[in-house]
Amino acid sequence: MTTTRLLATLCALLGYSALAFAEPTTSDGDAAAAGYRSENRSVSIADLAERDRLTGVWDGSPQVAEKRDWYADHFYDTLASQKRWHAGTGPFTTHEFQGEITWDIVAIPQKAPPPCGEPQPTAYDRESCRYVATLFTELETRDPAAARLARAQVRRGRDVWFKGTFGNQDEIYQHFSRVAGGIQNIRYPWLDTRERKNRFTQYGLINDPGCTEGDASTFWMDRCDDPFSSGVLGYRKYPAPGVVKDDDGKTVFDPASEDYNQRFVIGHPCVQCHVAFDPTHPPKDPNAPEWENIHALIGNQYIVQPLMFFQGTPHDSPIRQVLKGGRAGTIDTSLVANDFQHNPGTQNNIMDFFNKRVFEEDIKHPVTGEVKKAKTLHVLKGGEDSVGEHLALIRVYVNIGMCTEECWAPKFPNPGTFFGEKAAQRPFSIEQCAADCEAWNHADAKMPDLAAFLITGGPTYLLKAVDVDGTPGSDFVDTTAIPEGRKIFARECASCHSSKMAPDNIRADKAALARYYEGHVFGSEAFWQLEFSEAERSDEAFRNKYLSADGRPRQFADADVFGQDWLSNDEPVPFHQVGTNRCRALHDNHNAGHIWEEFSSETYKQRPSPGSVPRVTNRMVPGLGGIEIGEKIIEGGPGYLRNFSLLSVWATAPFLHNNAIGELTYLDDGQTLDTTVAGRIKQFEMAYAELMMSDDPAITPSRPQKIGVTDTDIRIAPREDMQGPIKLPVAKGTPIANFASSDPHRPLFMKCDDLVENKGHQFGISLSDDDKYALREFLKIL
Repeated sequence: MTTTRLLATLCALLGYSALAFAEPTTSDGDAAAAGYRSENRSVSIADLAERDRLTGVWDGSPQVAEKRDWYADHFYDTLASQKRWHAGTGPFTTHEFQGEITWDIVAIPQKAPPPCGEPQPTAYDRESCRYVATLFTELETRDPAAARLARAQVRRGRDVWFKGTFGNQDEIYQHFSRVAGGIQNIRYPWLDTRERKNRFTQYGLINDPGCTEGDASTFWMDRCDDPFSSGVLGYRKYPAPGVVKDDDGKTVFDPASEDYNQRFVIGHPCVQCHVAFDPTHPPKDPNAPEWENIHALIGNQYIVQPLMFFQGTPHDSPIRQVLKGGRAGTIDTSLVANDFQHNPGTQNNIMDFFNKRVFEEDIKHPVTGEVKKAKTLHVLKGGEDSVGEHLALIRVYVNIGMCTEECWAPKFPNPGTFFGEKAAQRPFSIEQCAADCEAWNHADAKMPDLAAFLITGGPTYLLKAVDVDGTPGSDFVDTTAIPEGRKIFARECASCHSSKMAPDNIRADKAALARYYEGHVFGSEAFWQLEFSEAERSDEAFRNKYLSADGRPRQFADADVFGQDWLSNDEPVPFHQVGTNRCRALHDNHNAGHIWEEFSSETYKQRPSPGSVPRVTNRMVPGLGGIEIGEKIIEGGPGYLRNFSLLSVWATAPFLHNNAIGELTYLDDGQTLDTTVAGRIKQFEMAYAELMMSDDPAITPSRPQKIGVTDTDIRIAPREDMQGPIKLPVAKGTPIANFASSDPHRPLFMKCDDLVENKGHQFGISLSDDDKYALREFLKIL
């Protein structure tokens, strides 16, 4: 099937007309002229379809299927929404937990941007045009119409990523406030425009380059060309409802109010966790970045993201201590839909997802109930969300607040209950949510566009980087060590960290692995020659076997960008083989009967048990806590961690799923985290040195054990919202996991008992110093 026919087919399926796609072109000179140092990939949904890489069984809710044209026509009208409360109810009235729905969902319209050939209203829109203009240039020479369609879909998907909130601001007021001790503790001091000059230094937040510092005339908010921008990327501001009413009784808001909470509510699109500085083009001043310094997909390892919503809580607030217990760049994604296991993890580094390994699994359709074989990716840390990209993406929006009161919170255990249905999670119902929460359908209709944007994200290569002082990235790597490092990688690492799957019968044979990966390029095609010695590249047998007639490595000559190694096989590995902190691997929200049941495949739920763990009495019980009594068998799907990709590993230290190996470094002021190329290399080398150490404290040298603890005395109620009349004292220095990994509805035993955060992954620690050095230098070019 031709690309044009594939795109036309997809247009028809998604309900978009050709006119709707008549968007970006390269006629905008500014957009076309400026390139990127990070990689952008000209891969489309049509390319995935052509290679049979489309996943899942879900193509939209019944509501979306019935009105595809309407959702397409109202794409920008439905990126944001809010509740319209029925008479006698409102966001600041007493609202029963898991109570009835007493509101309607109404959209907060946003203007559709003009085509890229026309003047753009905001700096963000100009950047979108610059981004898409770099894509599909080769396709444009063959089929200009197909290129326009592909660029248009990517642009819309980018707008979903940066602007789509779908009413999730209500989670903050209706749910976060419960664990914060009340709405009065939900505060955003970083919204004050006078904080703009040190937002990154103080909070790890990235200023919107389309805004400038405001003043009293802007009511001490940033002055932005986008009226919904808060001044911070990943946070959108909307007028707060229910504060002021006009003469007709219509709800308005007071922009001059001294209380930020009464002026604006804050929505948060997915980009909040993923936007960071481009490692290949860092800003000279991280508090004043330009768009060319921004990378939307790499993940922000400099921020304790959830803490941004709880800045008004006292220092000894339990939720503040729990959130601070997660290292910078991590977030416990099960914190709200609680699995009662303290397991903060890094945000996914979204690079070359089109090359992730595709699995075939049994997947149940959440409406029809039909189970059939379908393709899926392993997305989350343990391979959960294994029902295709469409549902995997939309679940994230639920997880960050979309449809909280309509579909999500009613499935949580009721705080303080010990018996009956309300003492445990119940499965989220996709069918019910689409029926009762129109925001689900607003998002559901847009997920193919979002996927189209995400698959254009590629790696950030050190050898394309230029530091703030002009130092090229090549100055930070010893290229003479790379060929030997590549051989070590093939023997020691590639059986897990390569998408070229080695046969099972040789995965334990290092000599056989070296032969299997001979001639294979792990890194970028642009730098492939660095991976092999001059003798290898000059050898006629090598050239005949691994290079095409024009001198390209065959893997790229045959498949172009689809020949790029994703540097992971995404294989699920039992937690005890990896040896890292097991609480993330034991995450069980995707089990049958648990909240995300419909977002995991039947194959996932039937994974064999990886073994058992000790059953430990609740460590919060004085005198009796911490005693091992028997074993608990892990079953139902958890107990595994997938092998993670090493793309751009040089730029994404610290390491492990929880950023516990290595530390971040600071600029000379001692306060601002170092985002320069030199800083990232220093952080990478520190983390690598720690990774290559034993985790056994009896061995010298060994990794210093890291355990997150409270930094002050606190008092905590034994409930998931940590509120209640009876509060127990918790002394300063108590491990956070002691109370964050205990289930208040089953309080006798710890849900997970594993305190050390930086243990495990003991692969390669016995290598010689020379081999460790060569491997380190090789990893820098991936």
